[in-house]
Amino acid sequence: MLRSAELIALPLHLSIDYDDAAGIDCDQATGDMGVFIVPFKCIVVRAGVVVTETCAGLTTTPVIKFDKRPTAGSDGSRGDGDVANLVLSTTAQGKVMYDEVYKGTALTPGEEVVVELAVAAVGVGKTGHVHPFLLVEYLPETKANLTDMTETA
Repeated sequence: MLRSAELIALPLHLSIDYDDAAGIDCDQATGDMGVFIVPFKCIVVRAGVVVTETCAGLTTTPVIKFDKRPTAGSDGSRGDGDVANLVLSTTAQGKVMYDEVYKGTALTPGEEVVVELAVAAVGVGKTGHVHPFLLVEYLPETKANLTDMTETA
């Protein structure tokens, strides 16, 4: 039997220069591009990007990873593409590249999902812009069971 799920797209918090309205520029220096904050208990349904400029590069095409960060702000236990690994190749503008390999990964308050440009487009014709998204299923839970949630005094 299929259950009806409450699906939510988490907002992306940008930590870098968002090149322009086209999104993350895939031919810039590699590194962290933004963070999805986890405000409630949920499971990953789908992670992906909307391609707003065709991805290309004669030498190398871009790769975007979504890394689970178990402790917000700390890379001590950070994963590597353990929420999504998007090999963009030559994906055309207007396409949606997604990954469901890690569907069902649990996320709880106090964690983050970091969007990383792991491999930049390189070489003649290097291009690519994307808008990341993270679709999750809300899992109701009492605050008392969420150990990293603390109410202010």
